Amino acid sequence: MQYPLAPKPVRRGGILPIVITILGAFVILLMVAVIGAGSPPYFILGAVPSTAALIVCLLCYRWLDKWEPEPARLTVMALIWGGSAAVIFSMLVEAAIPASEFGTAAVVAPLVEEFAKASVFVLLVTGLRKLELTSLTDHIFYAGVCALGFAFVENLGYFATAEGTGDIVVMALVRTGFGVFGHPLYTTATAVGVWAWRNKGGFWRVVLGYLVACLMHGLWNGGPTLVASAMGLGVNGQLTAMVLIYVVLFVPVFIGTVVMTTRNRRKESEAVRSQLPLMVEAGLLTPAEADMIADPHKRRAVLADSGKHGRAARRSQERTITAVTEAALAQHRIAKGEGGPELVRRRDQLSAWLRARPDKLGQLPFMSQLPQAQHPAN
Repeated sequence: MQYPLAPKPVRRGGILPIVITILGAFVILLMVAVIGAGSPPYFILGAVPSTAALIVCLLCYRWLDKWEPEPARLTVMALIWGGSAAVIFSMLVEAAIPASEFGTAAVVAPLVEEFAKASVFVLLVTGLRKLELTSLTDHIFYAGVCALGFAFVENLGYFATAEGTGDIVVMALVRTGFGVFGHPLYTTATAVGVWAWRNKGGFWRVVLGYLVACLMHGLWNGGPTLVASAMGLGVNGQLTAMVLIYVVLFVPVFIGTVVMTTRNRRKESEAVRSQLPLMVEAGLLTPAEADMIADPHKRRAVLADSGKHGRAARRSQERTITAVTEAALAQHRIAKGEGGPELVRRRDQLSAWLRARPDKLGQLPFMSQLPQAQHPAN
């Protein structure tokens, strides 16, 4: 059945994300070719856990970003930036700074690599792209995705230098097991600092977040050596010391980060729900759409039902959900006195698109009623 489909709302873009993605992807392919040429069998073996860890972590970050999904072009740009520019910069600077093996791992690498990964915010807080960073979740999302790109390429390099199957097993356990969220966790501290600076002022917050990221990174890289030496465990006891540091320090930090991000995600959902009745009164939404967006079960039911009528129908509902959440969060920030003229213009642009679209839920022939969601029995 044919029906009028609203055009896609204008998104902030520009040529820069596309150029960075294309050039960065070429650089990553070149690095992967060079890395893999050194030891193809170990490289192939290491690529399996590295890729699996990347996919799992990306799915986790996509779940975190569920309420207001970030544009694919900026998400891919952040991932590519971490795996190309951040890696190249870190390699060059670390090679140029004379230091011992321990000094490089515990001091130089954390300082350089956390700076390199945080550089993604230089791209995101300039121009109209800065309006995509509307919440703490957005800052954590982009920092994590960039760090995942960095970790993926770095892991491939480590696996390619393995000296045997035993090394592969240990690296898989340490780098894609214990340390699977390592780089994203460190860079989250910088992301929190950037968010605090943009909302409360004081660039010292960025510096503090960056130093915390470097401290965690340095403890993970150099802590096992220091603990093993202090406990008389020797070189072979470093894995035991690593497990000890992981349990005592990084597990609590990881749990705290998860709690912080889930709470912030819940605040975003509450902010969106608070604006829905006002958007219905303004004619931006139908009551059926407001009810659907406020309830995740109903949202999934509507998307599944619309998918039965073709990809265009499902894309229409996805566009509406994204536009509503972005407009609602923008209005929530404006009501709190945050943002500026650019945010107001974006809210007005989305409001005009929502009001004028011809494919509102509840007004289409094949979607006259909202599907009833099936709630779990418990």
